[in-house]
Amino acid sequence: MTAATTAASTSPRFGYWVAFFIFSTITLGATIEAQAHTDRLSPAAQSNQRYAVACATILFLLSIMVVILHTKPLLSSIILGTKIEGFIILVLITFWTALVAIVSDTRHGLATDSSGSIANGNLYYFSWIGLCTGVALMTSFLRSKFGFDLGGELRSRAERLQQWVWAGMLGLVQMGSSARLFDNHCGQQTGLGEAEIGTITFCRRCQLGIVIGIFTAIFSVAIVGFKLGVSRNGKLPWLFTAEIVLSGMIAGGQAGSVGFLTGQEGPAAPLNNLYYSTWGALAVGLVLVGSCVENWSTAKSSLRDGEEGVSLT
Repeated sequence: MTAATTAASTSPRFGYWVAFFIFSTITLGATIEAQAHTDRLSPAAQSNQRYAVACATILFLLSIMVVILHTKPLLSSIILGTKIEGFIILVLITFWTALVAIVSDTRHGLATDSSGSIANGNLYYFSWIGLCTGVALMTSFLRSKFGFDLGGELRSRAERLQQWVWAGMLGLVQMGSSARLFDNHCGQQTGLGEAEIGTITFCRRCQLGIVIGIFTAIFSVAIVGFKLGVSRNGKLPWLFTAEIVLSGMIAGGQAGSVGFLTGQEGPAAPLNNLYYSTWGALAVGLVLVGSCVENWSTAKSSLRDGEEGVSLT
């Protein structure tokens, strides 16, 4: 039996760590290449570029260290499956989050250009994929170490809870991306050239994205809070009505704003974080509305047939 086979059989996260190492390698190479070819040469931009390279280097070194430890049983027992591994994963997620924020910023000239569109696909996509892998690693660690299955809890705790969590996260990304584009292109001190200052239409649409993102996040967090606060056997008669109303408002608001945000003069016209989060929030909003309508139709049919105990939430 090879060392890799032994590692895979003893650690439930060996595959995740190998994938993490591959993504961090690609990201490090893409970051160094982007820094070498960037046209952003201001002191602030160069400083953030160095931070990005440092983050990518740390991610690469930590991931290769853990992969190597998987092949050394005596050493792996010290870290793997212990709280030390959980701390390493938390550090990695922190650095991935910082890296994604830096490379996606138009002022730094790494993964995006002055218009906000993707200029380096490897850096943009693999930085996000690496962050998602880090979250998957943490979820796997919590499940194996503490018996806490986050995904299973979201699916079983209450109907549509997982979709509401997704809506909240997408709303936060939408709000944050819109605010950053507004600050970069519409603020008093943008740090960009005169030709890159946003038009009045562009800036107003950034503000629209901020407002829509805020309301999407607030509505989602409110529903998630109420759902988590209710036991599995408990019922809040008004919660399903609130879900229908708020999911309808989210879907309607996102549908009404998607044309403005992703249109020719919109901040999400290029492929960027705002583009994906806007369409993603609209898709999740429509899924929520569809699920609520389906439950309402099922409950109505059951009541008409004289059945009891129909749960909507």
